[in-house]
Parts: sequence; C-alpha cells; structure tokens
Amino acid sequence: MASNAAQADNSFLSRARYPKGRRSLQLILDATYDIVTTEGLAAASQEAIARRANVTQSAVRHYFHTKEELLLAFFTVGVERFRNVLQEKLYEDVANAKTKLLGIIDAHVDWISQTEDVYYFESAGFWARNPNFSDLRENWYQELATYYRDLLQQIHPDWSRAECEATSFQIVTLTLGTWTTIGATRPIQKKRSPKTLRKIVMAGVSKLISA
Repeated sequence: MASNAAQADNSFLSRARYPKGRRSLQLILDATYDIVTTEGLAAASQEAIARRANVTQSAVRHYFHTKEELLLAFFTVGVERFRNVLQEKLYEDVANAKTKLLGIIDAHVDWISQTEDVYYFESAGFWARNPNFSDLRENWYQELATYYRDLLQQIHPDWSRAECEATSFQIVTLTLGTWTTIGATRPIQKKRSPKTLRKIVMAGVSKLISA
C-alpha cells in the first residue's frame, strides 16, 4: 500500500544522492507507512521496515541511525506535503480574500478526509513524544493561523487584531476536529458520507468568516 506521503519529492527522499538510493528510500518510506497504519508505531522497527521494504537492515541504518530518526523523517514528510498543498492555495492569484480563505480551509479538510485516520493518530502520538517533531508541527500550525488572521483582516478591516486572531483560532480548531468527525472511525454521523460532512463543516466555517 503506497501512502500519499510517499508520492512526493521531499526531505526523506533527498537523503539519497543517486536514483538507486532514492528508490531504496521510497521503498523504506512506503514500508514505514504500511507498518505504522496497519500495526502501529511499536511494530515499526528498523528490522521490520527493512523486511517489508525488501532492503537490507544496513541500507535502512545507512540513512537512519535510529528508529526515532527514521520516524521523525517519516512524519515530517506528511507535514511537508500538507504544507505544500496549502501554500499552493496561499499563493494562488485570487483577488477575493474570502474566496482564498475558504479555498485554503477546504483544501485542508480535503487533505484530512483523504488521509487514513490511524496515520493522524499515530502522528499525534509521535508529536507528543518527540520535541523536534512537536516544534515542526506547532510552528506550521502557528504559521497557518497567522495566514488565516491576515486574510480575515482583509475581509473585515473593521475587526481588531484580537478578533481576527480569535476567529482564526476557531477556524483551526473546527478544521482539526474533522480528523475525528469525518474519518472512517468517526463516532457520529456514520450514515452520512464524508463529502456531505465536509460540506457541513465548510458551511460552519463560512458562518464564522461572515460573522
């Protein structure tokens, strides 16, 4: 099973200078995703990943000296790809600030709806334990909240900075909540499709923006 995270040129693959090494790293990345999402982080040892990727353990250790280093690189890929998707939206030539903001948030929710739930929750667990990953992810969310605040200020020039920051926080909170409420393991609204639930979430975001 190939992951979305395994389909992009990123810092994980850039560890190899030559195509053969990049192919090995791609196999390692795919194998890590497969093990993490089916068996959990505890099962993602360098030995297990090497077996699943059909590469030698020495090949894995050549690029990643420890399991922690491998997992940090692995989860960093997800942040990088997510960041790239949203930054494409940020730099689109859209004259209307509200349209741009809704487009960015919709891309965020779309990303969430297409990512396996278990990947996110394993990522969150690693986030809580690894300070380097924690810093990376928290900086990105802060950056995202700042983008939202600045766009809200354009939409509502009469709002104070504090009002824009509060609404930005509400939007980020609402959006991140969809990891639990739209995914396959959602505890409520199980009879509704993720597409329908996504529309409901976006309607709520639109109300916040238009308040």
